[in-house]
Amino acid sequence: MQKTGRRTFLGRALVAAGYTGLAAGMASAVAPAEGQPERDTPAAPPSGRFLDAVREGDLAAVRQALAVDAGLVHSRDGVGRTAFALALLHRHVEIAELLRERGHNIDLHEAALALDWKTYEPMAERSPGLINQDHPIGGTAMYAAAHGGAGRQIWRVYRYGGLPNEFPRGDSGHSALQVGLRHPDLGVAEMTAATLLSNGASVEGPGDAENTPLHIAAGRGSVDLVEILIRKGAAVNAQDSQGRTALQRAEVAGHTAVAEMLRDPSRVPRDNASSRRAYDADGAPYAPPDLTDLSLASRLKIVGRSHGDLDSVRADLERRPALAHSVATTTEGAVEAGAHMGRPDIVDVLLEHGAPMSLPTAVMHNNLKRARALLDEEPLRIHERGAHDFPLLWYPVIGKGLTEMAELLLSRGAQVERQHWMGTTALHYAALGGQADMVALLLEHGADPQRVGRKFDDAGHTALDLAEARGHEDVAKLLRGS
Repeated sequence: MQKTGRRTFLGRALVAAGYTGLAAGMASAVAPAEGQPERDTPAAPPSGRFLDAVREGDLAAVRQALAVDAGLVHSRDGVGRTAFALALLHRHVEIAELLRERGHNIDLHEAALALDWKTYEPMAERSPGLINQDHPIGGTAMYAAAHGGAGRQIWRVYRYGGLPNEFPRGDSGHSALQVGLRHPDLGVAEMTAATLLSNGASVEGPGDAENTPLHIAAGRGSVDLVEILIRKGAAVNAQDSQGRTALQRAEVAGHTAVAEMLRDPSRVPRDNASSRRAYDADGAPYAPPDLTDLSLASRLKIVGRSHGDLDSVRADLERRPALAHSVATTTEGAVEAGAHMGRPDIVDVLLEHGAPMSLPTAVMHNNLKRARALLDEEPLRIHERGAHDFPLLWYPVIGKGLTEMAELLLSRGAQVERQHWMGTTALHYAALGGQADMVALLLEHGADPQRVGRKFDDAGHTALDLAEARGHEDVAKLLRGS
């Protein structure tokens, strides 16, 4: 009687489990030559079959194959993608976890794809030069995190110098923004894309030009993302490979609200950034010094510290005054970091060293004279936004309830409901801070107390939710009665 090999037995087990493709591959790998006895020594199953099981999400087949040949955990496809990467690229998290358990050691890009920040950040700290390099998964670490659905946590890639617009594969590839928009969970896709767009991601870019971010957002029915893309200058009439515009995609998919917005995109005010780096604190034209001798790490560090560490900012500037002009890969300048955090003391130190004073910075600083002058010079600056896409109307609130400044902006055409980020308006910020006078003013100017904003939480909150959570009962009464 011929002895049945262990390999053939496992192949039959896979047939019983329903994965005939891998089982057939295993059987053929061990089939004896004609007239020869069946061998006991197992032969490795074809790695291609194994990777097919990974792509298809067949956890049982993957587990069975690894039981036969543990070395399969290190399999790669023809372009160098590991089994682990393929599992995550095809959204099979359980298989990816199994592969790590069985010995796969992830690299920096794979850590970003897995959203494993505890593994990613030490790697990024040690080897920041890898972050913006191409990788077999299809792009950079920013691309990987966007594909994984990082949402607002994608700032962790920016933190170590990640760039949002790297396209190492040219027109044939996809941008981080495009893959982020395609995440199967629409809420995750929206937050990932909104965070990228708020931190320097291009609305167009050379990647997959026939399927622009606007086409993707319109096809998915995302009103918030279509609005962001329009106000940031996306080409509304661009056509895809079938000659369809974003409007036509929305119409075919039945997304009525998106289609209505795209039929009359002029209703969405375009962002204005004309004062961002136009003048210094004295009103003279801003002329940044040459920063090429300053390391990216030192520039990123002072921008980070400018969010709230006055002593460290002072110490940095004593050593290298030119650091006051630093700009992070998010496009945020050090002075802008202090401004959106409501830190006039940090802003003052940076301005003293020549940093630019934009309209948002002047507003937070309660510099009415400068704010009026900038708006007189260019009225469309009322649509200017600060770092991270913060609307101009947020800055009087960030400045601790500057109602006179808010009145100036409202008189110059600022609309509360237009100046939002993912639904969050100045009313949400004022409610969170317990600014009753500001809340009353914004309500008088049409702020919607029922609007849900997602700035502070992905699930979203109304202004009343935020006031009640912080115990601001006077504000809550105003909102209930509005």
